[in-house]
Amino acid sequence: MNNNYFILFCILAIISQVQSVDPSCKGIINTNPILHDEPTFVNSVPNGKRFVVGSGYDKINIVHLYGGTPYDMGLALGKLMSEDLQHLVPEYFAYLDNKIEDLIKTLPPLVAKWIAELGLLGALDLNYEITRFYTPPWYDEELRGLAAGSGISYENIRRLNLLPELIKAACSVIGAWGQSTLSKTTLLHLRSLDWDEKAPIAKYATVTVYHPNTSYEGYENHFHDYYKQKYSGSYTFANFGYLGLIGSIGAYNEVSVGLGQKVWITKEQDITSRFGNPWTYVLRDVVQFSNTIDTVLTMLVNAKRTCSVHLGLGEYHRNTSIASDQTIDFLGIEYSAKEFNVFSWKDMYNTPNHPILDDVVYWDPHPQPSNDTCLGSLLVEHYGHLDAPTIIRNITSQLRTGNTLNLVLDYAENAAYLAYSAPDDPQGPLEAFNRVHTRLDMAKLFAEPAPK
Repeated sequence: MNNNYFILFCILAIISQVQSVDPSCKGIINTNPILHDEPTFVNSVPNGKRFVVGSGYDKINIVHLYGGTPYDMGLALGKLMSEDLQHLVPEYFAYLDNKIEDLIKTLPPLVAKWIAELGLLGALDLNYEITRFYTPPWYDEELRGLAAGSGISYENIRRLNLLPELIKAACSVIGAWGQSTLSKTTLLHLRSLDWDEKAPIAKYATVTVYHPNTSYEGYENHFHDYYKQKYSGSYTFANFGYLGLIGSIGAYNEVSVGLGQKVWITKEQDITSRFGNPWTYVLRDVVQFSNTIDTVLTMLVNAKRTCSVHLGLGEYHRNTSIASDQTIDFLGIEYSAKEFNVFSWKDMYNTPNHPILDDVVYWDPHPQPSNDTCLGSLLVEHYGHLDAPTIIRNITSQLRTGNTLNLVLDYAENAAYLAYSAPDDPQGPLEAFNRVHTRLDMAKLFAEPAPK
């Protein structure tokens, strides 16, 4: 073999180790280590504590909030993160203003018309006016506390929180358990966020752990009004997202109920509405107030729904020694104002590009059913060997999903593996799916005591 052929052979061998054989998979294996650092304490205020984990461009804020009222928790968040919020809010809105022309092209016609006529802030204010009658009062109270603690105007804090309602993202969902996983006894849950890896909000990556008063006194009647069921208490839970956003784009609670979202791209415009409870607030309520999938489904069905989104919903009972069909459940949901469809793995699309796999529910970033073969082929390739590191190293990186936030929950470990994009990192990569991921011990976070 001459030298040129030998070099070519070596190059091909290297490529085969880092890239999927499926040509629709455009990414490469993420070879970065997974960090297991313990969070470092920063400071505390009444009803709140702040920690950080990681460093440099991979730093994640971990904020614990405690209190008997939503206002108390919002006030604590504002005080703990006031300096960051003072930078984030004007920086992020200026960034969006500079991208508004490109942004409008990707939005539903009605929303694009609002922004064209009213500007982004005016469109967000209009969205508030048509949703506030359907939104539980505890959100407004928490936002007012957040504004008071941070010094940011209530109006801008409110606008920030309605951005996900106005502007949705692509994203991917995987739920895998049983024979599909390496351990056979866990539930793995991917919630990747595909939006804009250059958005400066990623510099304020934040996991917010809520330790609410379990009675949430004074809200029992309101709870029934919004969800048509008896109030049964509140659970400690974590929001995986960004500073200042109090709704949920991905969340997980102390009794191992987890929820994540991706956009539902549909031409059926008549199944959506702008009049209702914003989806991020509904998702947060579901994780905060539910301990079973049945409770979640009841709340989602009874909610005054708005946008069309896909949801991945997981439940894991850790009080049993052996995982079984009775202890693990994961559902895919099509959620919109006028349609609500629930899928088990047996109900998923069975197409050449989306094969049905036992104990796996999944949606890739594309319109469903997808014409892209990448995710299905990767799941087939790694079936029976899935764990959180495998999903991070071999699936999300090769599918190139989770450019802004990449989150994998391992319910048996009671752990979260996550990475955020790094828009200012001069060395790159910018995308979360290619970056270092950090493992968080959720049992420890949920058990963090209140400040003295």
